[in-house]
Amino acid sequence: MTLGQRKIHKFTWLLIAIAIPTLIFFSIKNLNFSEIKEDINVVNQVSKRNALKVAENEIVKASLFDNSIEIILKTPLKRASIVVYAINEKGLKGTVLGQISTVGIYIFKTKGKTKGIVIFDKIKEVEITKLYF
Repeated sequence: MTLGQRKIHKFTWLLIAIAIPTLIFFSIKNLNFSEIKEDINVVNQVSKRNALKVAENEIVKASLFDNSIEIILKTPLKRASIVVYAINEKGLKGTVLGQISTVGIYIFKTKGKTKGIVIFDKIKEVEITKLYF
């Protein structure tokens, strides 16, 4: 490299070293990381007033209504295929309510009496948690 190329090379790398962190800072400064938690808190307050029964553990909160079940997933699950089953009158896994994946609020329609829910990993055939109302 000639003397002129070395100076340009040095100046270019210094400019890149300053520009990249600055661009990263401005690109993430307006992100809201607490948006999901605020929505869950609002729904929790509404659900307490209208729900027939409520069950909760460290992973999920489930609220039983007349013809639906509201499930609030609090923590992310590290499994690919999580299926929610209703528990029938005999205490066994009954009908499939639906599938859950990420932290959030899920509402499933139900038929008949439901005594609780089972959250089950369908691929590994492992029960993750069980809640009774």
